[in-house]
Amino acid sequence: MNASPLVSVVITTYNRSDALLAVLAGLTRQTDSTFEVVVADDGSRAEHQTVLLQAPAAKTLRVTHVWHPDAGFTASRVRNHGVAASRGAYIVFLDGDC
Repeated sequence: MNASPLVSVVITTYNRSDALLAVLAGLTRQTDSTFEVVVADDGSRAEHQTVLLQAPAAKTLRVTHVWHPDAGFTASRVRNHGVAASRGAYIVFLDGDC
């Protein structure tokens, strides 16, 4: 039997820890765990990164965090950073507040 290809879930975020944690909690409930999670952070404060990396869901999902300085709304740029950090054959984009 062939193994399922790795899927990369790239989540853009900016200073909404509560919403991002809800998205991560949802991902922990997936029945197919053949995916990686890359959080693409559009310049959030250090507290946001700390909350993310200390969250139990982030440890369960083996989250990779990429960040760039806050230069206004540059979600597309940080999303590209997330893609560059991903290893999957397929990429799924999510927003960190939905």
